Amino acid sequence: MSEREDRQAVEHLALEIAAQHDWLRPHLSSLMPVVLADRSSAKGRRFVVRLTNRGRVDDADAIDVVLKAFAAGDALEDFKDGLAGHQNALDNLGPDAVPEILSIDPDTRSLIMRHIGVRTAQDMLGLAELGLAKSDEILETCGQWIGRFHRSTLQEPRPINPKFMLRWVATMRAGVEDRSHDVPRRDLFLTYADQIPALAEAVTGEMTPLAVAHGDMHLRNLLITDNGAVGLDFEGVRTVTPAHDLAKFLVRYHGGFDPDPNASALKAFWRGYGADLYAQALPALSYILPIRVLGDWRDIPKRRTDRRPGQQQRFQNLLKYAEKLFAP
Repeated sequence: MSEREDRQAVEHLALEIAAQHDWLRPHLSSLMPVVLADRSSAKGRRFVVRLTNRGRVDDADAIDVVLKAFAAGDALEDFKDGLAGHQNALDNLGPDAVPEILSIDPDTRSLIMRHIGVRTAQDMLGLAELGLAKSDEILETCGQWIGRFHRSTLQEPRPINPKFMLRWVATMRAGVEDRSHDVPRRDLFLTYADQIPALAEAVTGEMTPLAVAHGDMHLRNLLITDNGAVGLDFEGVRTVTPAHDLAKFLVRYHGGFDPDPNASALKAFWRGYGADLYAQALPALSYILPIRVLGDWRDIPKRRTDRRPGQQQRFQNLLKYAEKLFAP
């Protein structure tokens, strides 16, 4: 199947699923589907499709929404979990920061949200590399949204207990050690993994705040608007240290753009996030961030020819970032 035929298949499926949402069904004949994202996994296909009739009908009848369809193999509880995370963020932050959910159909594991016609932080930072935007402004906006999100559910600090994360590191290390999971620069990966227990021990027992986590806080899950940022794709309602969200965001930024952990644009990010929150998150971040680096590193295929577009640059950036992050 060609790329064009594959896209048309997704568009057709999106219209079939849209027909299960009662309020949208009468408008199907006027709606134009536009695929925004498409990903396949062992469970099936997940996709995001814009459905709009703008320019084809009078303004009074105009519809501009996004259909998000989860894989058919997703358990209903998983679907409901994601919805709960989205609704929790919407309740706490409001529709200026989280898209409103307009319709839900559990049987097709799908939901309809209002469409927000702006670019992701990932895209905006790409424009900044071309001189068409300012990376410090983008990162400050991201920091403001993440800080606001964490503050909305912030709880009293608790002592750091790194046991769970250390088990994950041990599992990753064992797979690389016995070559059941091959990674590029295996020797360096193992050297850095051996440093993690000491990093975790250094902060064990120190206090860290707790808050509901986004769960997948990367650069494509924040949209940059004229009035701030809008968050997408929440993964349930789980209360953990905010360092988890921060570590994922930072590793994706450094892997995709600037590998320097002291990049000047990061000052703007932390300014947006809040100096007080940063100080509270720092102890847990000091060991979770290096673990997150190894997690992203582990996802990069060993052979360069097996890497997707962009993964080579990401790997090179991660190597540079890790060299400074793990420096004695």
